Amino acid sequence: MSSAIIERFLITEKDKKALSQIVFDSKDTSDDFFDYSKVVVKKPWGYEYLIFENESVAVWILYLKEGALTSMHCHPNKKTSLVVLQGNVVCSTLIGQFERAAGEGLLIDKGAFHQTRSISELGAFVMEIETPVNKRDLVRLKDKYGREGKGYEKSDKHSVNLQNYNYLELHATETPYNLKKQFGQCSLTFKKISRSQGIDELFTLNKEDVISVLRGQILNQNGQTVIEVGDTITVEELKKTVGPHVANFTEILVTKKIDTLIKTTDYISRFLVEHGVKTVFIVPGNANVHLLDSIGRGEELSFFCLQGECSASMAAEAYSSISGELGVLVVSSGSSGTNAISGIARAWVDSTPILVISGQDRIEFDPENQVRQLGNKSLNIIDIVKPITKYAVQVTDPNTIRYHLEKAVFLAKADRSGPVWIDLPIDVQGRILDEKELQTYEPKQPSIETISPDIISAIRELMVQAKRPVLLGGNGIRLAGGETAFLELINRLGIPTLTSRRGADLLAEDHPLNFGRPGVYGHRKANFVIQNSDFLLSIGSRLSIPLIGRNTESFAREAKKIIVDIDRHELEKLTLKPDIAICHSADHFIKTLLEGLSGFNEDYSNWIGQCQDLSSKFSIMSEDYQHKTQINPYLFIHQFSEHLQEDEIIVYDGGSIMNYVMQAFQLKRGQRLICSTGLELPGFAVPGAIGVSQWSNNKSIYCLCEGQGMQLSMPELQTIATYQLPIKILTFRSQGNATIRKIQKDFFGSRYVGTDNEILFGCPATEEIANVFGIPVIEIKNPDKIADGLQEFISQKRSVICEIQVDSDQELNPRMGFTIKDDGKWLAKPLEDMYPFLERDVLQN
Repeated sequence: MSSAIIERFLITEKDKKALSQIVFDSKDTSDDFFDYSKVVVKKPWGYEYLIFENESVAVWILYLKEGALTSMHCHPNKKTSLVVLQGNVVCSTLIGQFERAAGEGLLIDKGAFHQTRSISELGAFVMEIETPVNKRDLVRLKDKYGREGKGYEKSDKHSVNLQNYNYLELHATETPYNLKKQFGQCSLTFKKISRSQGIDELFTLNKEDVISVLRGQILNQNGQTVIEVGDTITVEELKKTVGPHVANFTEILVTKKIDTLIKTTDYISRFLVEHGVKTVFIVPGNANVHLLDSIGRGEELSFFCLQGECSASMAAEAYSSISGELGVLVVSSGSSGTNAISGIARAWVDSTPILVISGQDRIEFDPENQVRQLGNKSLNIIDIVKPITKYAVQVTDPNTIRYHLEKAVFLAKADRSGPVWIDLPIDVQGRILDEKELQTYEPKQPSIETISPDIISAIRELMVQAKRPVLLGGNGIRLAGGETAFLELINRLGIPTLTSRRGADLLAEDHPLNFGRPGVYGHRKANFVIQNSDFLLSIGSRLSIPLIGRNTESFAREAKKIIVDIDRHELEKLTLKPDIAICHSADHFIKTLLEGLSGFNEDYSNWIGQCQDLSSKFSIMSEDYQHKTQINPYLFIHQFSEHLQEDEIIVYDGGSIMNYVMQAFQLKRGQRLICSTGLELPGFAVPGAIGVSQWSNNKSIYCLCEGQGMQLSMPELQTIATYQLPIKILTFRSQGNATIRKIQKDFFGSRYVGTDNEILFGCPATEEIANVFGIPVIEIKNPDKIADGLQEFISQKRSVICEIQVDSDQELNPRMGFTIKDDGKWLAKPLEDMYPFLERDVLQN
């Protein structure tokens, strides 16, 4: 192996002798002046194409497949320079060989036989500069592919379909001076140097950079030509010339090896690792193959493939919810992107940080996205998802990929977290970047305003005056990393504490100050507590309609309301009238408040005693839940929760299942509840459990869904079986659509429009379907089988489905009550007046 960057192959006597012994017709080597622009010439070892040509030289790009080699050939009448742009090759002559890497090359004399072989796993790209211009000036001595004595490839080997090749296009109408192109591990820059300008600019290049002369020549101080058309040397060699200059104009091609070159999708893969991403959820498609390959080759990244984009988006969202880390989803173009919208909308509503990277069709013919659809499966997904993302952009310039990634990740986690979306056309995915030239994003770090001591003093004074204070915690506390501080605040304040639906797992059921979860389907006891309060401190809860009820004027009607939320829009919405609104992250507020509570020691024992009485009087048993012929889901959920251990993870669907869990599940210390609370997505639980499983390190995940959700999720049973995930599914078999049917029964004369299909046609047999995937099924059809069935279900070490036969037309109690006026207007009752309605004297007392 030689140490010189550019080696020279001189013609030898062996070359002359070998050429003299080859019989060929000189007509076959004479120029036919064929126009090779916009043509790829297919070779048995790969392909080649013309990127630049003038009257003196032609510049070609050659691609050699791994292990492939050219013929041993010479050009009797033209000089050739070879420069490796990517990979490694071995160049042989009749007397020796040299190994060449990116940025290294050869200058080959007329008539010198040579052969090039690729030794790189991914093949090699080589630039060939020939002078004079005549592609047919070719004589083959030996050839692995049987082309000895044959001339250059004819038109049957030409391809005009340039999209199938790594094609570098330069406009041949005029020399692209100062144009820089990146190819492989090198950059190519075309320069035009005048006599007045001088060649000092070339001396600013790195000494190992390679210079090729395309027109004109470089002279020494005596006017002698030292570098002529077609020659290739290094800057270091040029500097050895005394008094170098040009006579008139000289055209130069500079080849610079760049160690910082990287493929766009390889950069993305590394970026994810550097930002702490461990798992990427993927769905393969035509337009994301570059992304898939880069992620698959990333040793520090694991990927997880689901059956469809909707499930994958929910899995990524659940993964982020359980881990507190950025969820990452990779989808393809067209319907692949639209299929993912349900999960992304859920992340938007529930403030979950997710990065979506979608593939897209090529954009070169429609860079402004003006055409409704041009390429196969293409769709302007960015304008569709903008309303439900914090940042959505299509990357058209590869050099901006770092900027957009940094901005997206920052915004996904900043302030109120949420999803972001980057759309990456496939022709951008495969581009080679110079990392030194990537644009960066400099976020404006929000100045964390200190909470005024006057605000803390005002809160403290209100608490001193309060007789019935209540603390309400929401999921914003967990999103801000304030769980531990929240527990400290509860103990310091010593006041009754409630949690929102998403914040339910902040506090164990047996905590002496935990009095439940208020809401339209919440605990009756919790609603009484919050409605009787005279001071309400809400931290990290959106206080949405499902929590405060539709009769918003009556919510905590006598309470001074201090509301802490990171999103100012939540504080300014019309459904709330806070006495003190504090726009801050939950953890910062809690820590500031704790500092201001020094010496605080108010006694609220009387109020706590009242709350305990309410808790006792309106416990789950007070709702008159009973098993009938089959199983009451509230009682089942209650019993199921008693069987579970601390630190278990439970993932469940929205709708009726969420109501059962919120009403009857008894949370233990360290347990996590993951649910689609904002959108109440049916079919969330199974893909959500799959996402959680990628964080839980092979721990069993409990998954609760209704029959409809199970049907929507059945393709993902294949995922569970393939990956052997320890997911235990409880599916509640009933008439389905329980929440809607209840409304139709109460207010629409039991006309079950659109909700009676399961009654008319029945549900598919769960056991028969599960058997296809090799997943065992346990059935619990009547109450006396619950204890044994649960024991068998929980003791399983692998995936299992337990089907619960729910009582026919199960009531959803307690729930928000309505009154319908004569004009048809629905009036919501106050939060404490839940159905089944209590006797009025009981309610008043």
